[in-house]
Amino acid sequence: MTGDPNVSKAERHAGRLLAFFLRLLLASIVLYLVWTKAGIAYMYVIAWGAKPLVALTGHTLVIEQALTVTEEISLNPVVYLSLVIAVTGVPLKARIRPAAVGVAILTAANIATVFLIFLSHYRNSEQLWTGTEFLNLTINFFLPILLWFVLCPKGDTLPALTSRA
Repeated sequence: MTGDPNVSKAERHAGRLLAFFLRLLLASIVLYLVWTKAGIAYMYVIAWGAKPLVALTGHTLVIEQALTVTEEISLNPVVYLSLVIAVTGVPLKARIRPAAVGVAILTAANIATVFLIFLSHYRNSEQLWTGTEFLNLTINFFLPILLWFVLCPKGDTLPALTSRA
């Protein structure tokens, strides 16, 4: 921001935070538009990743059925990458590794979720289904933000926070 002595530190932080949220919104819109065209490839990765896990239980995962499930749960990388992109004051190169690691973790979590959804169906287990729903909510809403806080350098976006990355 500016070096204006009439602007308080709190106002500068508020301005950075507002700018961050605007960048986050823009990145989210752009990535969502990309996802509407290319997201099917990610959904196939999730479905094919869950297939051998389901096979270990003696059941078969039908990819077409898995795709209907993955469509509902596969947006968390968009949220995470939007957070990573919205950060300023950090070179792009320093954001690539945290972005890749975060997406890999989210992908593994999404594969586990699809596996558990089908396992709860095949075992007709309401308890397993309830636990899987809770896991799904956690993965979709909490995990992208947690990964961003833990993995991604914050630069001048949130100067009060430091990152280990």
